[in-house]
Amino acid sequence: MTWATRITILRIILVPVFVTFIITYNDTDPREEIWRWAAIGVFLVASISDAVDGYLARHWNQRSALGALLDPIADKLLLFAALVTLSLMPVGNLHPFPIWFPAIIISRDALLLGGYCVLRHFQVPMNIHPHWTGKLSTFFTLAAIGAVLFKFNATITLGLCAIGAALALIVTVIYVREGLSLLTHSGHTVAQPHK
Repeated sequence: MTWATRITILRIILVPVFVTFIITYNDTDPREEIWRWAAIGVFLVASISDAVDGYLARHWNQRSALGALLDPIADKLLLFAALVTLSLMPVGNLHPFPIWFPAIIISRDALLLGGYCVLRHFQVPMNIHPHWTGKLSTFFTLAAIGAVLFKFNATITLGLCAIGAALALIVTVIYVREGLSLLTHSGHTVAQPHK
């Protein structure tokens, strides 16, 4: 097993640790800040490890089939766990994320996964490249998570949520159009004659 894959597995293991620290912080009265800082530390380590395993895979010939499968799963698990946990539990006196924010981000990925499965089902050749709007959406989503964890002003957090959600909607439309175009060119959207 490559070191890049080991780091990816570590990132997956850190997801329940992050959630546990947030829940523990929320359950203490008065709030014990050590748990919030522990959650921040875990989130930062997990986020940095994503860059590290990507660097190892690309520059040190550490690519593997298992790593290629687990890396996006680890990314989404961390993102979804943070979104759902911080939507249900306030950090300090701050309100949790507005429910529309995780709903849009998670729905986007569910829709894209469904589209990918449809294309694979019909064996449509595809060459997937991340769109810059998707990368920006992820950046603003992570920034919004950081804003909640560091107790930034609620207006700042809401602004980051709005930008991340808007970009998520844009990239969803782009990918759906590309997917429909691939299906059309492969002949899978043409009405079949009745036999």
